Amino acid sequence: MSYGKLFFNNVPKIFVECEICGRPRVSKYIPICHRCAKSYDISERVHSNLHIIGGGDCKVCSNKCGIDDTGLCGLRFRESGKLKSLVTKTTALLHAYYDPLPTNCCNSWFCRGSKLVGYNLAVFYYGCNFDCLYCQNYIHKRIEDARVVNVDQILEFLNRDVKCICHFGGSPEPQIDFAIEFSRRAIEKGVMICWEWNGAGERRKALKAAELSSLSSGTVKFDLKAWNENLHKILTGRSNEIVLKNFEAIFEKYPEVLSATTLLVPYYVDAKEIEGIASFIASLDDRIPYSLLVFHPDYKLRDLPITPKEQVFECYKIAKKYLKNVNIGNKHLLVFG
Repeated sequence: MSYGKLFFNNVPKIFVECEICGRPRVSKYIPICHRCAKSYDISERVHSNLHIIGGGDCKVCSNKCGIDDTGLCGLRFRESGKLKSLVTKTTALLHAYYDPLPTNCCNSWFCRGSKLVGYNLAVFYYGCNFDCLYCQNYIHKRIEDARVVNVDQILEFLNRDVKCICHFGGSPEPQIDFAIEFSRRAIEKGVMICWEWNGAGERRKALKAAELSSLSSGTVKFDLKAWNENLHKILTGRSNEIVLKNFEAIFEKYPEVLSATTLLVPYYVDAKEIEGIASFIASLDDRIPYSLLVFHPDYKLRDLPITPKEQVFECYKIAKKYLKNVNIGNKHLLVFG
């Protein structure tokens, strides 16, 4: 398939040239085209905060931010020379609500919880260890709007009708200590523990979270955003190296909990990206559930269209070459694509 043809048929009336090759590009926000994005790392141009990563002051997630002012997640900061945090093991910044089962979560097409009657407790964490240009839940950045909740308060949400808990956001990694403590105590009430995350957490804590899912028959859903590392850095501000290693580490100990999704960012996350991801998953186990999600314009990439049908179906066909359990999520958007 020619994505150049797709571009001219489906995208915009105002054409902008790639700064490297001169061909049309599909977003004004990313200064290079989807082809060059796989060869040139221009992540520092589109993410202003990457200088924070790697200094080592904060060790909650794999970013290991060196914090002079505020960390990448926005939850930790330096004040009068001291490193401080807005959250702890027993307090968090989150929003929680009841979601009737079967829920619309990414794993509902196969998970045990979708067959139950009752509620999923959806726990939305503020803050994220990625900086995705197309974030579908970017309100997580509005930390000033978040409610402070302690672990005893949220445990009160667990009435007998709650069958499972889904930790998402943002992403749970920056508040993983609270999420693990809450989950550890929630299991005693017989609920399933599920995670929807980018997967770039600190290894030991990621494994502990997966263990809780294994003990409760829950799931751990990785959002595998891209296969090409340059493209991954441009779209998210972070490498995918830790993500893939964490996926492998959880598979080695708790293979039964794993699943994955990929958001089909128009033209950028194409069939080659899906082939790389699907073949990686299949190298571990070709039965791991994998869902391809139809993209809708959001946050900084609002100038992109809904994923073209041709891209969705080509990516699905490629994924099915490697994996036995492949799903298309957000199908309703294809009506408008």
